[in-house]
Amino acid sequence: MSITLRGVALGTPAEKLRAKVIVPIFATTQATAVATAAALARNPAAELVELRLDALAATSPTAMAACLLAVRAALPATPLLATVRTLAQGGGLALDAAGYADVFTALCATGGADLMDLEFDPAHPGLALPLAAAAKNAGMVTVFSHHDFAATPPVAEMLALLTAMAAAGADVAKLAVMPHTAADAAALLQATAQAGAALPATPLITMSMGPLGAVTRVCGGAFGCCATFGTAGVASAPGQPDAAALAAALKSLENCL
Repeated sequence: MSITLRGVALGTPAEKLRAKVIVPIFATTQATAVATAAALARNPAAELVELRLDALAATSPTAMAACLLAVRAALPATPLLATVRTLAQGGGLALDAAGYADVFTALCATGGADLMDLEFDPAHPGLALPLAAAAKNAGMVTVFSHHDFAATPPVAEMLALLTAMAAAGADVAKLAVMPHTAADAAALLQATAQAGAALPATPLITMSMGPLGAVTRVCGGAFGCCATFGTAGVASAPGQPDAAALAAALKSLENCL
């Protein structure tokens, strides 16, 4: 069953809904983040918005919570995903498990986001359980995420990782990997399709990063991916295409299929 947030549906693989476009805000100050949010509120390509709080110069839990609430006020009708990306997962903050939990819990307490990104460590899946519960208690959807900026794991490993996220309570399971060949990008799509068959009730967000993986951002929906990322300014990960061009390509693909 799809998850609907402010009128935007994130479909499960079984539903085959068109992949939605998520546009990141990657700003160093609250003022810039709010101005960017106000512009995205008028941008039809931005079906959802991600606020990358680890990009801020001021990264105390209080500062990040204040920024989240300010951006929420500027985006009253758009689903908002709050993300704190750690160094270990390609982000900007050096946080241990306890520090990450403190920040995550503080953001949940604001009620400012519709979705919370929750970094998933396959070696320690239990760490996600209390944080997922905090998000649920605050009425937020959890997007369990894992990023491999070095390589593309084998298909079986990617499938196992997405399955572990679902088993740990993910509302949405997200996986991003780095390709070194076109076959790596195809492997990500194969893993997505297999996960979709195995997890028909869990929306998936998957992508192969960089230029070699760009095609997966366009065609991933045909393999079970419910959303993808496009930029309307500063990209938050390698290979993010222009959001307007991505939205047009997704619409064209939908018409073809």
